[in-house]
Parts: sequence; structure tokens; C-alpha cells
Amino acid sequence: MLGFACICNTLKESGRFKTVTVKTFSKLDEIEQLKKLKSTAVDNLYTSLQILKWCKENDIHMYRFSSDLIPLATYVVSWHWWQDPDIQNMCTKIKEYAQENKIRISLHPDQFCVLNSDKPEVVKNSITHLEYLNRLSNLIGNKILIIHTGSTVGGKEKAMQRFIDHFKLLSQDIQSKLTLENDDKSFGVMDVLTICETLGIPMIFDIHHYNCLNAGEDLSELRQRIIATWKGKRPKMHLSSGKTGFTDKHHADYITDEDYARALQFAGDDFDIMLECKQKELALLQIRETHHCKNPS
Repeated sequence: MLGFACICNTLKESGRFKTVTVKTFSKLDEIEQLKKLKSTAVDNLYTSLQILKWCKENDIHMYRFSSDLIPLATYVVSWHWWQDPDIQNMCTKIKEYAQENKIRISLHPDQFCVLNSDKPEVVKNSITHLEYLNRLSNLIGNKILIIHTGSTVGGKEKAMQRFIDHFKLLSQDIQSKLTLENDDKSFGVMDVLTICETLGIPMIFDIHHYNCLNAGEDLSELRQRIIATWKGKRPKMHLSSGKTGFTDKHHADYITDEDYARALQFAGDDFDIMLECKQKELALLQIRETHHCKNPS
């Protein structure tokens, strides 16, 4: 099964999300501030629902939500957005639609979520961000939060131990949703797999990140260990192509035939594949057309 993340180019402006900057927010009076935040949040949730409906119409059953659906959610601490009836109503519609149509959903915290930082304030802010996404997850029925290991300050071994230690600061609810992904700069497949096996959490295998950062590991030997971290649930993997070449860390607009073939070879019938290329669902549709298949898995 193939999926894509966040915006939907096909829907044009109806498939994109709005934001509220701190600068804009600060210029409004208190009443207008809350109105602006709420209206933007409801609009973004409505957009998400429309994207899910587009997915259903196009036989796509995996989608990653934007992590910025609720503007300034961690900045305006006095705004209890999760208790707002209109936001709750839209979230319930999303949850019911995804469940009724068997669309597998997920969320990916932003790059500033560094749980293993050596700076207490960064760790605190990262936990706050995860708490926000956990609240949103519970409202929309999401059970997967995907993060990277993060900082390498102090050396990789100490950084990995910090992740394990700081993981224990999270609520059980967040811990149950967290999955860890190998990255393209610091923490390779074996690093992440070791952490996941230690904590008993699923590992997301990113094949392009592996192309950019690896120690020559034999993926055929690690495949079953990665699957085992999912404890009977269907594993997910990520797929993208380098913008200018095989190991370019920047993501290309589309997926090359070579990269798609390698991903399929690894995935077999066991993994769902999330596309992380720039052109989102257009890349997914291109794969279908190029490989003459309705819903490739």
C-alpha cells in the first residue's frame, strides 16, 4: 500500500493548509486572536477531511496529516483548543471517515522536536510538542507519531542513551504511539533498531536515508528484526529519491524507477510505503501509471 503526506496538489488551494504567525497573532486583540486561531484550525481540519475523501475516491489508503493543523497550539498556552466543540466535531468526522474507509493515518512531529537534546529547555519543548500531537491524535484516531533520534552531542552512544532516558519522561499514551526512523545524517539503521528493540517501539525504515547513511548493513538480515519491532502490526517504510542523485539528501519531486524497484524488493508483501517526495500524491499517481497497477503495495 502506498501513501503520501500533508498537502494534496490535485486539490490545489483546497488541498493546502493555512497558518497564523506570531507576528500576525500579536497584532490582534484578545477576542480576535482566539477567533483567528479557531477559524484557521477548523479550516485546516476541514481541508484534511477533504484530502481523506480524495484519497478514498482514488483508492489510496494511507495518509500522513500535517503536524501544523492547530496554529500556535504550543505557543498560546491559554487556548484549550482540544476542548472547543467545533474543533472536536471536525476531528470526530476525520476519525470516523478514516476508520470507516480503512485509511491508515499518521503524524510526523517537526524538526524542532529533539527528544534526546542535552538542553533541558529543548527537551521540555519537544515533550510539549508531542503532547500537542498526542491530543490531536486521540481526537482524530491516530496511533502513530514518527520522530528521529535527534542530537549527537556528546557522541552517538551517549545521545542514544539520552533518547532512551528521555523517552521514559513521556506519558504512556505518547510512548504507545511513538515510532523511530533512521535518518540520513547521524543515526543509521542499526542505531535506531537498537533503540527500538531496547524500548519495545516500532521502527520506520527509510530506504533513502539508508542510501545516504549506512555502514554496509545487509538489509536482508535486518528486515525481520525491523518487522518484529511492530509486534504483529503491519510495518511502514518511507521512500523518496535524491534530487540530483542516488545519495543526495534533498528529496526529488518524484520517485525514480530504480528507487521504487529497490523499495518493493525490500518491502515485499509485508510493508506499507509512505512516499516522501515533493510532488506528494502526483508521484503516487505517476507510479501507478508507469507500473500499470491500480493500488501497488
